[in-house]
Amino acid sequence: MASLQKLSIRGVRSFSPEDDEQVIEFYSPLTIIVGSNGCGKTTIIESLKYAVTGSLPPGVKAGHSFVHDPKSLNQTSVKASIKLRFTNKAAKTMVVIRSMEVTQKKTTMQFKALDGVIRSTNSDGDKVSLSHKCSE
Repeated sequence: MASLQKLSIRGVRSFSPEDDEQVIEFYSPLTIIVGSNGCGKTTIIESLKYAVTGSLPPGVKAGHSFVHDPKSLNQTSVKASIKLRFTNKAAKTMVVIRSMEVTQKKTTMQFKALDGVIRSTNSDGDKVSLSHKCSE
């Protein structure tokens, strides 16, 4: 059975791009995410979905509101990343890394998915990576 191990978030919504990435560990059989309103519970779930599927949450205006707002940091662009480590059905550990950026133009903001990589270890012990740029 597949299972989640760790989720690292940086630069997504309330998770600052300037601080160290925030790491959430998942425990078996259950991990409960609790907290007050606005602390990032929904962001964690939406980050999981984005890491696995690559689809942005509904109503985020083409990714603009999913990444931390560059205006709040007085910067022209903000980079964000989500890393998910999981064990697949064959009990092999895999890591998905998705990077994105929001750039503030004169009157608009532009969202750009920078990279999507899935890494695993083959039977010889060598690390193998597949980028979404190679798979398209």
